[in-house]
Amino acid sequence: MNRAIAVLALLFLLTSAAFALAQSGPEKIILDTDIGDDIDDAYALALLMNQPNIKVLGVTTAFGPTRERADIAAKLLKVMGRGDVPVFPGRGGTGKIGHQHDWAAGYAGRNLKTEPAVEFLRREVERAPGEVTLCAIGPLTNLGDLLTRYPETKSKIKRIVIMGGAVYVGYGTNPKPEPEWNIKCDVKAARAVYDSGVPLVMAGLEVTAMMQLEKDRRMKIAAAGSPTTDALMALTYLWEAQTPTLFDPVAVAYACGHKFSDEEHRRVVVEENGLTRIVDGTPNTTILVKPRKDAFLDWYVSNFRK
Repeated sequence: MNRAIAVLALLFLLTSAAFALAQSGPEKIILDTDIGDDIDDAYALALLMNQPNIKVLGVTTAFGPTRERADIAAKLLKVMGRGDVPVFPGRGGTGKIGHQHDWAAGYAGRNLKTEPAVEFLRREVERAPGEVTLCAIGPLTNLGDLLTRYPETKSKIKRIVIMGGAVYVGYGTNPKPEPEWNIKCDVKAARAVYDSGVPLVMAGLEVTAMMQLEKDRRMKIAAAGSPTTDALMALTYLWEAQTPTLFDPVAVAYACGHKFSDEEHRRVVVEENGLTRIVDGTPNTTILVKPRKDAFLDWYVSNFRK
């Protein structure tokens, strides 16, 4: 009798776990990107769309010519067979975009929207409170707008994962931290994010600056010969530089549940010049540290192999 009860109890637990998993559904993510300058944004978007059990609610574009950036993101999604994912341009600004936009100039697919990014972000967060991860891999203008215009959304965002900041190292071989591009481009917005109280994960230069996609790994991606990899190779050529550094894909991988680093929980503030600095106090940021470079790069390439 006791054995029968134990078996029934085990079956109940397994069924309950399966039901809970089914109810939770796929991870909901919105990608905020400044695609069109450095090439790593395109590599990050391609990676995101390759992940199982992820529901990409949409893509928003930030910094400068946001409409032109939206052209690139929307066309790349269409080429990858994901023209169902909408793209919303953020608040625009001055500046030019590189030759990657030549690849997407004139694109007019249905997934290219005119509604402002901040309104889309607000609507999706309120539609699924506590379920949406915002993954920002460019300057934080759109997220700053969301948090300041609609402060009631702070408690409804599951978490924010950014590629940005530097607390231990700088670019290249610089052993001292320095203002990182995505933070210093909009310090006001960055402060709104770091001070928001929303769970924040920071993939900074500590875990991204060393992620060079060298020639042998690029050739493995190119050899796949899929519409996605062909598009990536075309955009890489138009980028007109040598070796991509996969800053942004590190943040996307983490948002999708793939961790290739350790973590520290610290309080981080943003200074006027854009420098991110650890201070005493209640932690507000999960900082990714001690990257496993080769493991990450090999895993990245494996996502595109036949």
